[in-house]
Amino acid sequence: MFKASNIYEMENFLLSKSSTDDFVFSANKRGVPNGVLSADDIRRDVAIFARLLIRVYVGWPVHDEITKMRILKHLINVYNDAHEISAGEFFKLLKPVVADIPDNHISIRFGTIRFGTKYKKPYKNVGKNIAGNKIVRGEMRDGVVAAIGFSAMIKSDEFKNAIVDFAKNILPKSNALIMDLRGNTGGNSWYSDLFAEHLCGAWIDSMQAVYVRTNRDAKEFLSVVYPTAPWAKLPESEELVVWKTGKNYTPDINKAYMKPIYILTDRQTASSAEMFLLRMLHHPCTVVVGDNSSGTEVFGNVGSALLPSSQIKFNIGMNYRVLSQENFELNGVTPNIKCPENTDALTVALREIANQQILSQAIKQNSNAL
Repeated sequence: MFKASNIYEMENFLLSKSSTDDFVFSANKRGVPNGVLSADDIRRDVAIFARLLIRVYVGWPVHDEITKMRILKHLINVYNDAHEISAGEFFKLLKPVVADIPDNHISIRFGTIRFGTKYKKPYKNVGKNIAGNKIVRGEMRDGVVAAIGFSAMIKSDEFKNAIVDFAKNILPKSNALIMDLRGNTGGNSWYSDLFAEHLCGAWIDSMQAVYVRTNRDAKEFLSVVYPTAPWAKLPESEELVVWKTGKNYTPDINKAYMKPIYILTDRQTASSAEMFLLRMLHHPCTVVVGDNSSGTEVFGNVGSALLPSSQIKFNIGMNYRVLSQENFELNGVTPNIKCPENTDALTVALREIANQQILSQAIKQNSNAL
């Protein structure tokens, strides 16, 4: 039975029990939803899980020592106490590890059951996305308000064409814009980031810097899960490596959409939807309405591997993003107008726009009278 008093010893013990040759990325034919695992199976999966966590997961060098100590002690206890149990029971033993990590992206999955951090904030209902059952839906509201809802961020021709059509045929006729990100848990930000560029009149960066891991284990992992990754050819290093840095946070007001912009968010607004939101926060006309966004952007670009004996899927972030807002992960963006529970953020935004227009007209009339 192994005992250790410090992080270094615990890491080295767990790492000594596996290698990158043990990484598995596709399910075996038999599967084990109801399978029984031997003590050796448990020890093997714990060691591989630890290697993925310690050597591949981009958040491991960032998290505090207390969190690491607690996680490593738990893994070693599971390793030491290994005995014949079901794969489902083993899944339960790994839950406290993932629950202890303050990262909204990291998770384990067993069959259809997904489990993540215990620090996730509770959801508050501030209305449903106007996209409904569509990925993107654009329309004119109240005759002068351009409204577009994104239920997810997708890199597809359908998604691109919907945005292009909206920007060409609806947006120019508007006096204000509402963008609905409620319930949008992310996806691929390619076309939504280009839409942010269109609205801002310039490319706006969502982060200050992005770090990646390029040690041998991380490179082996990356070569399978994301072989075309833009950072794949960076030199090998044991330290976190800067992949890219942000350069511009200033919209071009001569090219930008310089009318009121209201963005609707809730606790399900996450990942690439938050990337879009963070770009738009630099626009001087942006007002956020609803509830806090998820706070799922610091650790991202998720890759997955399987624990070979249990077939538990382990999802880990490969990018660590330094954002302009501190303590973003788990907290997200706080709206300018925070809606109470069961208040529709869209109704609030439309009312705010109407009030602003009435005020603007009154000011204009008073000015003409003088």
